[in-house]
Amino acid sequence: ADENMLIRISRNLITIAIKSTEEGGHIEVGAAAERGGFLSVYVKDDGIGMEAEIAGKLFDLAAKVSKRGTAGEKGSGLGLKLCAQFVHRHGGGIRAESRPGAGSTFRFTLPEADSAPL
Repeated sequence: ADENMLIRISRNLITIAIKSTEEGGHIEVGAAAERGGFLSVYVKDDGIGMEAEIAGKLFDLAAKVSKRGTAGEKGSGLGLKLCAQFVHRHGGGIRAESRPGAGSTFRFTLPEADSAPL
């Protein structure tokens, strides 16, 4: 895997979790092996969350999606689109699960090193 791409993906997802979580909230980062030779990495927060309609468009290059953070931070949505491109370049996938007021989980998968397309 390309170390710089993986650092950028992780940093971006953690930054989004921080922006979306109130002071005193919780953010969890973890990884686990999955069937089929994939590694699953996730960033989960108990922040403001988002509607399913927004979550479904986050990684779509043609969609304009942005949501303000808890302190009014504005984002362009380009960081998530870049994350998706990096994950796909590695032969993996990325998705977001969220509910308003209940937080979000961003999860990406990467194949084992032997099968990665880089």
